[in-house]
This record gives sequence, structure tokens and C-alpha cells, in this order.
Amino acid sequence: MPAQQEQQEQQACGPVTAIVDLTGELDTGWCGHAVEGVWRLCDGRGLPPGDPYHGLETHANGAGIVLELVAWKDAGVFLVDTARGYAEPCEKIPRERLAVMGASLLDGALREIRALGGLAGRAAWQGKRRARPAAWQRLLWRTRALAAHAAIQLKGFLLVEHWMIGLVDMTFAEAVRAQQLPVRWLGTRTSSHCWADPFGVPGRPDEIYCEEVDLREGLGRIVRLKLGAHDVPTGAGQVDLGLPGHLSFPYLFRHDGALYCVAESSQSRRCVLNRQDEAGGWQQVAVLLEDVAAVDPTIFEHDGRFWLLYTDVAMGQFDNVCLCHADNLLGPWQPHAQNPVRFDNMSARAAGSVVRDAGQLLRVAQVCKSGYGQAIAVNRIVHCTPEFYREETVGCVMPDGDRLNPDGLHTLSDWGDRVVVDGKRHLFDAGLLWHRILTRAGRALRLPAPT
Repeated sequence: MPAQQEQQEQQACGPVTAIVDLTGELDTGWCGHAVEGVWRLCDGRGLPPGDPYHGLETHANGAGIVLELVAWKDAGVFLVDTARGYAEPCEKIPRERLAVMGASLLDGALREIRALGGLAGRAAWQGKRRARPAAWQRLLWRTRALAAHAAIQLKGFLLVEHWMIGLVDMTFAEAVRAQQLPVRWLGTRTSSHCWADPFGVPGRPDEIYCEEVDLREGLGRIVRLKLGAHDVPTGAGQVDLGLPGHLSFPYLFRHDGALYCVAESSQSRRCVLNRQDEAGGWQQVAVLLEDVAAVDPTIFEHDGRFWLLYTDVAMGQFDNVCLCHADNLLGPWQPHAQNPVRFDNMSARAAGSVVRDAGQLLRVAQVCKSGYGQAIAVNRIVHCTPEFYREETVGCVMPDGDRLNPDGLHTLSDWGDRVVVDGKRHLFDAGLLWHRILTRAGRALRLPAPT
């Protein structure tokens, strides 16, 4: 096509925002034909998702799936955005999952251009340009993946994740800026159950809701704890939310003087809003999500709307963020146009409160780089509208240095002038190990479950 005719056609159709190269084969000289250049989806070595060695290095090293959206422009090569998916070493990655992650990156970038007028503040890309690994590297990574997979399976069979809940005498704003938390752990460990996902009741300094996990069956239920003298938890009683199956993450908040709770009930594939009545019982007042396996649902207010944030198990247990919004707390609730709004196994799945501090909206999320609930990431919500959502990670709270629970943190909830947290330790329990052996043998032989 003559250059003059091409220029006339571009003027008639308007400027091209970006040219998307899904093969990685397009000549980057085309970057001058689009405002935002030529876009490619690739891993850190520049390999597109269709390449047989795409993502092999990060996957084998325990970092999961890493997919980058890179822009080739006249001024250089820039990293537009990154999606990180949780995946254990040796786990087969469906191409459909990579496609969803790639579509999420592209959609988010285009929505940012539409909302803000362009992609500002992008750093130079530090990856490699189509560097296929050598045979010895592939062998090394696959050997490392097999060893890591065997270690995960052995650890999961021999050890149990034992969680505890604790108090920190800091405000939420102080806690998210602390590198280590001076936690006062509540109660003592037992071999039958543990407590996790704690939320203090707003306005009641001696009452906590949390998940009580049956360590033999792996099922959770919601219980209410009363703190006595010296913050000793007593009088645990089950909370009836009218929902079947496994329950956890009892997110509590007040609105118009009433106390509300939305808990994880992904086994029933329903997300229900409950309101406490005058007698202290709970009534279901709205169904927020139907036929969705939503985990760790979190409700907050922003810019005159209510927002429901959750992770959709159908897309991954630890690495995606989805949103709904409503003008009224009781609905109707609408899915966000950008869903899923984020893929990141380092800062996606909710870990507690969403709090406004010094004009910033802060959200805590779980770090699940190579396992569940390793630490707590602190995210700042930058944009939150029905058309566009973006957040950035600004900090991380680690369990390092804690002698009682050094292996993980995954809840940090606001409770006035203090916060409630949980922490975990991997323990060996001969009784639980024997129960697992009998249970698996019984399944293999189709025998009744052990009591």
C-alpha cells in the first residue's frame, strides 16, 4: 500500500492505540504505527504463551505462572503490567488459564488508557528478548520441579498447618507499616482444632468471630470468642449463619447502626449477607452472589458505592481478584466490567480489612507465592470505578522473627485501636498422621471412615 494511502486511511479511522502481537514474531518496526507501540504477552525470557518452554523457569522455581505485557515503542521497551498465577511445580497449566490471564492484562491496559488518557509511569522492561533455554537449563529446572513437588507432597502428608489468633496493640495504619508485629497470641494449641480468620466485633472490645478448623476433617465453622481477664479467650460458641458446608472468614462491619457479616461459603456456591437482630441471632438479608465459589468476600464503601471483593475459585484459589458493586447494600449487585480485575499470587486473595488512611484506601491481601497464607501484602487502591480498577502493592508484613508462629500470616483485621491477626506453624502430630493413613487406606479399600 502506498504510504500516502496508508496515512489517509489511518486519519480516517483515527489513531491506532496499540498493535497486539500474540505470536512474538511481528517486526517491532511496527511500533511507530500505534500510539502505545507493539504489545506482546510473554514470560521473563520473552517467550510467548504458545512456546513449549514458556514459563518453565518460574514455574519450576516455585513462583508459579508469570505473564508479562510488554510494549515496544520508539523510546524503548516498557513493562505495561504483570499477571502472576499460583501453580505448584509439575502442575500442568491449561492454556485456557493463560488465555484468561492474558485477556485480563490486555483489558486492564486498555481500560487504563480510556480512563486516564494513556499509560503513564511505566518502567523499562528488564526481561530477555526471545531467549530460549538450553537443554541443560531445561533439565535442571525440571529436576528442581520434581524435587519441589515431592517435598510439598511429603510435607503436606506429614505435617499439619496449625493456626492461632492474636492481638496487636497497634492501629491498622501502624500495623501495615510495621515489618514485624508484636503479637500476643491467644489460647493454647490443641490437637483437635485451631482458630484462624479472626475479626473483632466493631464497638465490642471483648468479642471476636473466627473460623474454628477441625484438624481431622479439615472443615471450618464460625465461632464467637469472649475475651476475659488478660485477654484469655473463653466461651466459644458456634455462630449459625444458615449456610451448609465449610465456613470461614467472617467479615464483620457496621452500616447504619446494624452489624453485618459476610462469610466464606464457597462450598454452597452462594455468598450471603447476614444482619444481626436484637436478640443476637443472624438473619440472611441478601444473596450477593449465586452459583459462584467465592472465597474471602470483603465489603467496603467507596465513592458513594458498596464494593464486594472476592476470589473466584474457578479461576484459581489464591491469585485472582473479582469485584461487584451496588448503590444499595442489599443490592442489586453488578459484576465489575473488568473482572477479574487482578491476577497476582503475591497480593490478590483478601486478608482482612479495607481501611481509609490519610486519604488512601488500603487493602490487605495474602502472599501465596509458593504456598497458602505465607505473609500479608499491603495494597493501595489507586482507581476504583465501575469501569476501571487498579491497585499497587506498597508493603508487606512478614511472620519472620515470631517464635510461636513463624510459618505464615493471612489475616489482619481492624479493631479500633488494635488489630486481630492469625499465624501458623507447621507441626508434626502422630495422632493426625495416623488418622490420615487410616482414612486414605479406608478410601482405597472402601471401608468406613475411622472414628
